[in-house]
This record gives sequence, C-alpha cells and structure tokens, in this order.
Amino acid sequence: MKKYKVSDYWNMGASIGLCAAVGIMLGALLQNLVLGLCIGAGVGVVLGAVSMLFKKKTS
Repeated sequence: MKKYKVSDYWNMGASIGLCAAVGIMLGALLQNLVLGLCIGAGVGVVLGAVSMLFKKKTS
C-alpha cells in the first residue's frame, strides 16, 4: 500500500474548513459563534495561502 504525505491532502479548502471548525468550537466557548467562525475562517485563509506558497516553492 502506498503511503501518502499530509501535504498531498492539505489544500486551501482543508485549511479553511479545519480552522473554521476550530473557530466555531472557540466561539461556542466564548458565547459568540459568528465571531469565532469569522476568526477561524480568516486564520484558515492566511494559513492556507502561506502553505500553498511554501508548497509551490518546494516543488
């Protein structure tokens, strides 16, 4: 069975989705779901863009 690296699965959508989910969880703890979702999605966009630039440089 072929082993795949995490970088094969990590893309912009996965980054936004994962960070938005973490943001919703954080928002639930802070009693403000919308703010948590917005912060999580924003962090996901930045993290995804940086990781895509890094992936493009290394390949």
